[in-house]
Amino acid sequence: MTAVFIGAAAGCSFGGSAADEKQNPDETVLYLDGDAVTEDEYALLAAEYRNQVTMQYSTDQVNADDFWQTEIDGETPLSQLEEMILDQLKYNYAVKHLAVEADVTEDYSYAELQENREGENQERSGQLENDETVYGLTSYDDSNYYSYWYSNLETQWKNSWIPDNADVTESDCRDYYDEHEDAYTYDTGVTVIYAELPYNSESERGEMQNTALSLSRALETSDDIKEIEAAFPEIEFEELELNDFDTQEGMSGVYALRWEKASQLEEGQVTAPYEDNGTVCVMKCIGRTENGKLEFDDVKSRIERMLQVEAADQCISETAEKMEVENGGISAESVILKTVSN
Repeated sequence: MTAVFIGAAAGCSFGGSAADEKQNPDETVLYLDGDAVTEDEYALLAAEYRNQVTMQYSTDQVNADDFWQTEIDGETPLSQLEEMILDQLKYNYAVKHLAVEADVTEDYSYAELQENREGENQERSGQLENDETVYGLTSYDDSNYYSYWYSNLETQWKNSWIPDNADVTESDCRDYYDEHEDAYTYDTGVTVIYAELPYNSESERGEMQNTALSLSRALETSDDIKEIEAAFPEIEFEELELNDFDTQEGMSGVYALRWEKASQLEEGQVTAPYEDNGTVCVMKCIGRTENGKLEFDDVKSRIERMLQVEAADQCISETAEKMEVENGGISAESVILKTVSN
């Protein structure tokens, strides 16, 4: 069983199990809209969230024999953990049911999800043996694969649902910007003329370094970019507006060095040639702003995406809130006590 992303979208609906038949109650802790939650899945989340409960109490309280069933400030630690688990299960199963309805994935059980994990690990092991690049973890255990699966499934469902269901207008974006205008400010902004000179060998590297040095000197003596472009026709120049608000500058390892260099430039200054990601780079600052503000057109697309994602989040939350919960044959309390005793 694998998740298959299909370019289809479905409206937000509430309820309706993805399972065709009810699993044996003797193997089930809960049913969420008729979909069975097995002991293994419930125990996995109990183990994951137990520390979030214990960290709220003193060491002496946690080490007491009856800690989990002792009422403290009006509730037991066990009931807190049970509530956390249920909230997470309802959210995950809301994502699952919406994704199945939208044909983003086939229906699946927790056991099938773990079989999928084994297949994923085998594939990654083969990639390592063949010296291929492996993105993310080289292997998954039950817990981190469960998180990985639902995180990816949520993203795939949102990408499927948003185009036909999250109707965000320019007016919506403008209203949001006007209400949060102070959030779109930055401390430092620079406008630069930027050039990259890539190389594929050591001999080319030396050639590019010499060309970059000549370019740097030309940029220092002339403000006429047309003249510079004519003198170096083999180089492609970009005019970039960079600032410390933009997450791609300074917060991403890919662009960190570029921002480090650019942010130190005053207007008219030129960097010495430097190397970054297999290229020799040069830039000249043609403008610098302190305490600036991004205009609406600069951030409209990211505001639109944020509002679309918020609409999708609301759909998931409403689906989870309306989910019918039915007890199975295994008590949640017994699974929690068994898990926290290990």
